[in-house]
Amino acid sequence: MTTALSDDVLEEAASRGETLIIHDLLRLIERFDTGPGVPDTRLDAYLSALGDNRFNEQALRDGLEKRLTDSETWVEESAVYRLNGEISAFPPRWHEDLVGESDLTQYVATMTAAVEGGSAGYDHGGRGEGVPEKLLCDTATVFSGTSYKDAMREAARLRDANLLTADADQHPNARIQLTPAGAERLGIDPESAVAVDTDSERERKKDPRIDE
Repeated sequence: MTTALSDDVLEEAASRGETLIIHDLLRLIERFDTGPGVPDTRLDAYLSALGDNRFNEQALRDGLEKRLTDSETWVEESAVYRLNGEISAFPPRWHEDLVGESDLTQYVATMTAAVEGGSAGYDHGGRGEGVPEKLLCDTATVFSGTSYKDAMREAARLRDANLLTADADQHPNARIQLTPAGAERLGIDPESAVAVDTDSERERKKDPRIDE
């Protein structure tokens, strides 16, 4: 991490204008600058820089105070989490399980177990249960350093391999679940609520968002 602030963060934040909230800003910083966890001083520098660009700096700081939680697991979409000397858009449990992890089946297992009922804490996504695909790919970009497009490709590959599945296959933000085969590969009881049965022979259409 360099001293200079990331132009990618500042430009993307500027494009969102007044819709930018503290959770989204932290995701951007973790994705394009710091990686998992943002030091307090680094976040303060971004807030000051955005204030200089006519953002409502105080609203973002008020949002930080309102949304900051000490919870170890997922609370809600807009929450931000206190780590040791850092702040994150992702809960400490995910940092413990996922930093440096490249296997998306492990992401789905952790992110499913992180909320009551398996997925009730996720406000967005298609119908049914599971982890919203966009959140899954966003999380992978931060914790594994992969690109968003590569995370999408890997999710599609794992679905073809019957290790992951989706309730609404054609939804642009389908909910992704672990199959019994995926659970077994991770050493998780395939009968647990984390896994869902699926037809491994079901024909899937190519995801049009992914280039060859």
